[in-house]
Amino acid sequence: MTIWTQPLARLRDLIFFRAGPQDMPYAPRALIVLLVIGAALEIAVDLRQGSSAATMTGANIGTLVALAALFALLRWRGKPERFVQTALSLVATGLSFELILLPLIFLIGLPLAPNAQLNPRQSLALFAMFLLALWQVAISVNILRQALEIPLAGGVLALLAIGFSDLMAAVLVAAALGG
Repeated sequence: MTIWTQPLARLRDLIFFRAGPQDMPYAPRALIVLLVIGAALEIAVDLRQGSSAATMTGANIGTLVALAALFALLRWRGKPERFVQTALSLVATGLSFELILLPLIFLIGLPLAPNAQLNPRQSLALFAMFLLALWQVAISVNILRQALEIPLAGGVLALLAIGFSDLMAAVLVAAALGG
């Protein structure tokens, strides 16, 4: 049994809806490590795709704004002490799905040229990405629903609010930096 066995088992349980954010450890350092890994992965993929520095900066600042939105929602619901476990759950599952999606992204060859015709392999990979994205949304809604102690519809709205804050921050920062 290694040091990684228990956290990976908890992550697996989150992904298969057998656990919630309350089952994750209170590990602020692990959250920071995963955020740094996620930022590095974002930069590496964006560099490969030819994105600008402004876009990369915006995407990473958007993540931090999304975390602030999560904290605000938890505080609004009177549960700010759940931030680290909830953020760790969302970041860990999100990073896991990004790692799963990377080979599919490279197979498709994103970004695609305008009006590009997809071959059957690319179409199948794109469909797989769509299904995985739906699964990730369901996991994130489940995490938020449990952390905020709200019904399913509230979890969907919370995810939309966090996603909107992430997107708006990314766009505004990229625009401000000339991207």
